[in-house]
Amino acid sequence: MSQSTDTTPSTRSSVANIVGVVADGQTYKNLLYLLLAFPLGIAYYIILMVGFTVGLGLSVLVVGLGILLATVIGLRYLASFERGLANTLLGTTIRKPDDIEKASEGIVGTAKAYLQASSTWRGLGFIVLKFPIGVLSFVLLVTFLGTAVELLLIPLFPGGVFNVQIAGWVVAESVETTTQQAIAVPVGAVLVLLAVHILNAFARANASIASSLLGPN
Repeated sequence: MSQSTDTTPSTRSSVANIVGVVADGQTYKNLLYLLLAFPLGIAYYIILMVGFTVGLGLSVLVVGLGILLATVIGLRYLASFERGLANTLLGTTIRKPDDIEKASEGIVGTAKAYLQASSTWRGLGFIVLKFPIGVLSFVLLVTFLGTAVELLLIPLFPGGVFNVQIAGWVVAESVETTTQQAIAVPVGAVLVLLAVHILNAFARANASIASSLLGPN
């Protein structure tokens, strides 16, 4: 009897931890961060490709070196934006890197300071990673959360809402009868909880990567 009394609070706490994540405001900040990762990753990829391709192609000319320098400086601004985004949405407290030496020789000195700073290249690494991270974020959101929401709304929208497709399988088309629709709702609810925990874990991984690459050494 005493054993049952001891384990009941623990069980309730475990259930609260599993279900309570849906009511946690940080969860929705994490989801927003992951939702933004895909378009931002595409934008960064385009900037990198254009900046470095054109800059290297024209590197024999002064204008090419200028484009490369502008791209490197631009990357630091992108890294700063990502640092603020992580602090705002992921709850990190990443400080601004302090490895830029004071330049006293105008543009040449500034360029040298930026190129010698490890934060420049760590920031570049993060910006490069943003594209595959964004793609993976989109896949996880659609596969887990998109499917869960589609199942939950099947009784109200039998034809589907988001037209979620996974490897050619259309979620709405697989739920045809009233019985299947009734089963879809609890399945969708369970999948929502699973999706939120998976996406929160992935967001925490993003926070760790951001802290490693966007902060001081």
